[in-house]
Parts: sequence; structure tokens; C-alpha cells
Amino acid sequence: MFIAPNWLEGLLIQAGIYIGIPLLIAVILGLVKWKKLKDKPHHKAYPDEPYYEEPYYNESKKLSIAITFVLAFMVSAVVIYPLGCVYWWSAYEVPSVQEKIITVQGWEPKAGMVSGNYGGMVISNADQLMLVAKDGEGFFNNENFLFQKFNTRDIFNQLKVGGTYKIKYYGWRNGYNSGFPNILSVEQVINETNATNNDYNKYFGTKFAY
Repeated sequence: MFIAPNWLEGLLIQAGIYIGIPLLIAVILGLVKWKKLKDKPHHKAYPDEPYYEEPYYNESKKLSIAITFVLAFMVSAVVIYPLGCVYWWSAYEVPSVQEKIITVQGWEPKAGMVSGNYGGMVISNADQLMLVAKDGEGFFNNENFLFQKFNTRDIFNQLKVGGTYKIKYYGWRNGYNSGFPNILSVEQVINETNATNNDYNKYFGTKFAY
């Protein structure tokens, strides 16, 4: 049985993937650069000039090491990010997929939607809304490339207020970052007696924040 990581575990895992690994690579390459510059002798300007090693801590070498570190971190972060997303998806999101029967209470703007200067927000896409079930549980309806889900508007239309459905979803409730399970598909219509089609005028357009 899948057990979702708590917010701290999830934070540490993702920080380790997206920040820790690029930082480790950058430190290693920075040390390699430092070692090369440290062992590089000073070029004599004149044949009779006595041999000595140029101090590795001079400003030009410090700058070179810093540039190597920053570039290594940036490139590593860009490369690691998609790999980390695939790892998180396969290790945590895929095992969390399950089905559940819910009764739709309604749709509401997702937490974190930003209101304008006059307290209004513009809802133009179905993935800006979240479903609230009658048991109080919330579900996102976001698109997801790895799950090949690109039909958020269709799912919005399928899940009518007052209807009961079996849905397939992945993910878990995470209060720390306002995370909710994400609906993948509507598997079965259980009961649509007294269900009403979702009113576009009610959910889309400019709405007052509350």
C-alpha cells in the first residue's frame, strides 16, 4: 500500500534532487578547477627569473573558480530538473494512483489564485478550479504531461454538480503547499439523478476574491 511522504519528507527529497545534486556537482567541479589552478606554475617573464608558484588565491583564480562553480550549478540544475521530475513521478505519483467514488458538491477557485487591484480574479481555464466533494475532500484538475492528461475542460464538463462518479486520481493532500490529489479521469457515472450541468457563467470570467 502506498504511503504518501509528509510535507517535510517531500521537501527534503525534492530539495535534495533539485538543489543538492546540482550543488554537489558544482562543488566537485569547483574543487577540480581549484586543484588545477593551484598546481599551475607561474610563467617566468625572463629566463633568469627564479622559479616560484603563483599563489592560487589571487583574484583572477578566485574569479575563475567562482565562474566554474556558478556555471556548473546552473547547467546541472537545468539537466537535473526534468530527470528529477521523472523520478518523482515514477517513485511517488505513479504508485499513488487510485480510484474513489465521490459526489460533486461544486467547483471553486484554487487556493493561491491572485486577485487584481479591485479584488477580482479572472478564471479562464478549467485547471484554475478545484473540485470539492460532499465529504469535504478537494481535487485538482490539472494537466500532466507524464500522465498524458490534456483534457481538463472535458473532465470539468463530466463532473456535474450533484452527480456521483468513480474517478481515478493521483497524489495526496499536502497542506504545506496547498497540494491536492489530481483527477486523471472519470471512470464511471454512478448517479446523475438531479445533477446539473456546470454553469460556465458561474465559474468562468472575472470573479470577486473571497
